[in-house]
Amino acid sequence: MGLSTGAGPFYRRRDLLFLLTVYVSLSFVTNFPSGFTNSSVNTAVEALDSFIARSYRHRGYSLNEGTLSLVRSATLNAWFFFQIFGALISPMFLDEYGRRQGYIIGCAVTLASTVVQLAGVRLGLPELVVIGRSLTAVASPLCDACLILYLQETAPLSIRGEVSFFCEIGHGAMCVLGSVLGMSNVLGYALSPLLLSSIPPEVFSLFIVWLVPETPKYLLIMRNDRAGAIRSLDFFLGAGLKGNEGHDEILWQIERERAVEAGKRQSSFRECLSTFHIRRAILLSCAVLVLTLSFYPLLQSSTYFFLALKLSSSVSQYSSMLLMVIFTLSCVVGSTIIDRFPRRKLIIGFGIITNTFLLAFAVLSHCTHAHPALKYAALAAVLGYCISFGLVLGPLSWFVATEMVSQRHRATVFSICYAVSNALIAATNFATVPLYRLIGGASFVVLFILPSLFSLIFIYRCMPESLGKQAHEVVTEIRKSQESLYEADHEPLLPDAADDCWIDDDDAFKY
Repeated sequence: MGLSTGAGPFYRRRDLLFLLTVYVSLSFVTNFPSGFTNSSVNTAVEALDSFIARSYRHRGYSLNEGTLSLVRSATLNAWFFFQIFGALISPMFLDEYGRRQGYIIGCAVTLASTVVQLAGVRLGLPELVVIGRSLTAVASPLCDACLILYLQETAPLSIRGEVSFFCEIGHGAMCVLGSVLGMSNVLGYALSPLLLSSIPPEVFSLFIVWLVPETPKYLLIMRNDRAGAIRSLDFFLGAGLKGNEGHDEILWQIERERAVEAGKRQSSFRECLSTFHIRRAILLSCAVLVLTLSFYPLLQSSTYFFLALKLSSSVSQYSSMLLMVIFTLSCVVGSTIIDRFPRRKLIIGFGIITNTFLLAFAVLSHCTHAHPALKYAALAAVLGYCISFGLVLGPLSWFVATEMVSQRHRATVFSICYAVSNALIAATNFATVPLYRLIGGASFVVLFILPSLFSLIFIYRCMPESLGKQAHEVVTEIRKSQESLYEADHEPLLPDAADDCWIDDDDAFKY
């Protein structure tokens, strides 16, 4: 994919390969908990239902199908609900303790939460499983934010788009792994071995983040540690950076940014929400994330939907695993096109395509009662959805906001978007299965397709192009826009927010 070219004159090929290895490792660390946890309960749906029903039966309660569905939804969606809290506390950890310490804390909490879930399964207490999943969910946004900040503070601009897709490939690979191990009634696994199988990777993840140093930008700007920043540059960019000359140029760019930001206070939720161009970036990012909401019910409950189509248990589970394989392969293909076409056109185009496939699934699943053979066409529609989603929307959606704001606000803006997104995911994902039982495929129209339509209109009217542009260029375009949906006055409400930092971090890593 051209990683050895276009990355700049300072790089050697082996340095690029090492850097890519670091990013793939961090992607594994970040995506294993979310990908494994959510996809494994998809294919293990029968084992999970059996565990919940048996636990309540032993305590004198008999659950009907409707009540069991609600308990299952609560167990699954505790993840998205508690991710909101994790997103809100992430900036505190990232700004106070740094990216590396944030990673270490996130991985340690994830490991502890798996032990709690294992205890819940062994003791027959679904409540402990929910508590363990909730702890993992609190740590997950912290690791996600760390990964994105590592990419933006250490990866050269010329390969950043490709690297972001490698990270999404890592997420898809973890989903495939979780789907395979979650096929309990096919492979003979129960929930306890499933949880035990996740502990060694989590221990390995903790070891990986312990070895990776802090980013040079954080060390120099926040800690004033020039020697540490140089060691970090050696690690991420290699000793082949034309000796000290390469280091000096990058360090000088970081020093410029620190000088510009010296008189500014730390980014805050209030400043971001009350400054027009930052608020617009948040709204646009959330609109893009609305286009991704329909993926999460399929990630967690596609086996249930396939069973509802009267597909056999084994076909349903293998189809769910195939969805994750196709999603991963689509990310590989997507990495070759993401930096060749305008971001805005890709998001709008693939937003339309994914919702067309989703609408086809909704209609076909409704028609299977009269024409059973259409269940295979409905399955094909879901496969088409995963292909189109993996090509663009899945990987690109999380980078929209951070491409439209300066370095100082990125952690805070990411956390706001993450919190809003997970609130929407928790609400829609919790409602999907019960509503699907009531009205069938029409539930996807109500919960996902109609909101996506409004989001696409907003994106079409207001989203600027960010491909190949520095953050300050995108922000200037936003602030000059005359088609705001909410206000005509584009002046920020905070007096010092208008002169945001235009020494963007991309300048320091363009080489």
